[in-house]
Amino acid sequence: MPLDPRAYRDTIGLYTTGVAVIAAHAGGEVHAMTANAVSSLSLEPLRLLFCPGKQARFAQFLAPGLAFSVNVLRADQQALSTYFAGGWKEAEPPPFRFVPLGAAPCLEGSLAAIGCVAEQLIDGGDHWIVIGAVRDLHAGAGPRRPLLFFGGRYHSIDFKAGAQAPDLASVSDEPEHLHCNADR
Repeated sequence: MPLDPRAYRDTIGLYTTGVAVIAAHAGGEVHAMTANAVSSLSLEPLRLLFCPGKQARFAQFLAPGLAFSVNVLRADQQALSTYFAGGWKEAEPPPFRFVPLGAAPCLEGSLAAIGCVAEQLIDGGDHWIVIGAVRDLHAGAGPRRPLLFFGGRYHSIDFKAGAQAPDLASVSDEPEHLHCNADR
């Protein structure tokens, strides 16, 4: 029996992600979209990926060589996420401004920004997988409190709790894997 796309979306939605605005110059304007399908891909060479829907307006501008930025949003920038996702209902947009980050536009005030150049576009079903070569980095001023997406809702981190994570850069072997069996 095929899996239900809604059940998949609900399940994958339990994986907490950050929220970013992807921005690029095209046709003499800055175009931007909200994304949470963003991931580091490689440290050598520096690469990341993001996955815009093929039906997204932003997708029409995608091409190898396109300079773009990944702007990580702060916990207090939920309005910008909603605006760039196309869900803004107010008459006036929330205040924002783009400034240069290398060849890409950077969302001023973001938690962090990564300037990239698109190297590859890979067919990923109803989404594109865009692989970007990292060219510029910017870490915004503190406090560093990211906007998170979990279970279809925005969240933020409780910084009172937490523990130091291990440094996985020096791991030479992996622990035994645990497997789960799904009854179907």
